[in-house]
Amino acid sequence: HHPVQPEPANKGKTGKGNWADVLAQTDAYVGRLLDTVDELGIKDNTIFIFSADNGPEGVQPHQGFAGHWRGSYFTGLEGSLRVPFLIRWPGKIPAKSISNDIVHEMDLFTTVATFSGGKVPTDRIIDGVDQSDFFMGKQEKSDRESVVVYVGNDIFGVKWRDWKLMFKEVNSIVADPLRTYGLPLVYNLLLDPKEEYPAQYAAENLWIRFPAGQVLVDHAESLKKEPPIPPGTLDPYHPNK
Repeated sequence: HHPVQPEPANKGKTGKGNWADVLAQTDAYVGRLLDTVDELGIKDNTIFIFSADNGPEGVQPHQGFAGHWRGSYFTGLEGSLRVPFLIRWPGKIPAKSISNDIVHEMDLFTTVATFSGGKVPTDRIIDGVDQSDFFMGKQEKSDRESVVVYVGNDIFGVKWRDWKLMFKEVNSIVADPLRTYGLPLVYNLLLDPKEEYPAQYAAENLWIRFPAGQVLVDHAESLKKEPPIPPGTLDPYHPNK
């Protein structure tokens, strides 16, 4: 996250600039945490999660790299949505397993609650999906099929399985105009991971509007039942009071 600035002791260590120095610094910090957990003998009873809440910045000199995905922070494109996610729990979560299924950061609340023997409230809508069985290798697929794509307070699109519909699109938050579409762009992310070739006019893709549309309908209904928490609301907060 900007500003990309390493600690003085790590500045210049890589010889590749601040971004590389911060990356190496983060790697060293993570290694130190893992080594300490191992040395304390609590590895088997410690869940370690490494992830991020958004994709890379798109502005120099803080610009990151989203791999082969297009887009950066605040664009709604895959480069802004997809982040690394690593989880370690020896003896519980299979080591070296890899998946490309959809998991949202909201799912961590319900999943970690299950891992720790906690209870999730039943008197309100919980957006997170319990992914404990998926993480522990008890099933091959994620329990989440979809996610509504927000940029700020605006819905830019919706993802459903390997498909994505975009109602608004911007390539960069700098010097790139926002485009709004009456007919949403349709992307098959398996065939077009960079979202370069929208296929909304292809007759064979018309069906995707129905499951993706239902995701948006369900989302709208949930917002009617429990509107977003107003800014400045104090704890404790209860949605039905």
